Amino acid sequence: MKMNRVVMTALASAALLAMPAAHAALITGSASANGFFQNNTTALGVPTSLVSKLTVFDLLETALIGSVSGDLTPASGTGSAFDFEFAFTMAEVFEIDGFSFAITDWGSINSTAMTCAEGQCSDRISFSGTGIVEGNGYMPTGFTMSWSAQGSCNESLEIAGQCGPDATASWSASLSATGTEPVDVPEPASLALVGLALLGVGASRRRKA
Repeated sequence: MKMNRVVMTALASAALLAMPAAHAALITGSASANGFFQNNTTALGVPTSLVSKLTVFDLLETALIGSVSGDLTPASGTGSAFDFEFAFTMAEVFEIDGFSFAITDWGSINSTAMTCAEGQCSDRISFSGTGIVEGNGYMPTGFTMSWSAQGSCNESLEIAGQCGPDATASWSASLSATGTEPVDVPEPASLALVGLALLGVGASRRRKA
């Protein structure tokens, strides 16, 4: 009987932790951000690719915030951008005025290979993503993201079609909170309590046996 009470208490606690706060609202609004890469001359790929072949993105942390709307206003004008790579999901990519944006799914990737003309070379990469935005007392909310980067450099004087000096790269992103609930992701505390409850159920069954 005592074990059954422990199991029921753990399950009830997990359910309460998984429930959103009754007073919280979903987030609506949009924001734009832009910034630069951590190292514009050595961390952008190979001589024939500045950004178009990247799968790991090493960004300067400071992000400039442009137009904002809805619950995401007012913005201070700055935010934080975090390094990310396509191999990982559920990674935080932005923090803007107390709102945290984490990607849960990457969309299709579109790349434009580097081309050179009249001594200048450039390339481009863009992709979309979906995820969860939360913070400032709001309920976790789904959001969509459009992200792009552009690279440019002076063409090498020794090897045509390759970068020479002065490589630069910048990125820009558009974020839109959808005002809808994201796919549920259990909180670690909830998972721990559910695990405890399941262990209790197992122990109870063994005792009966």
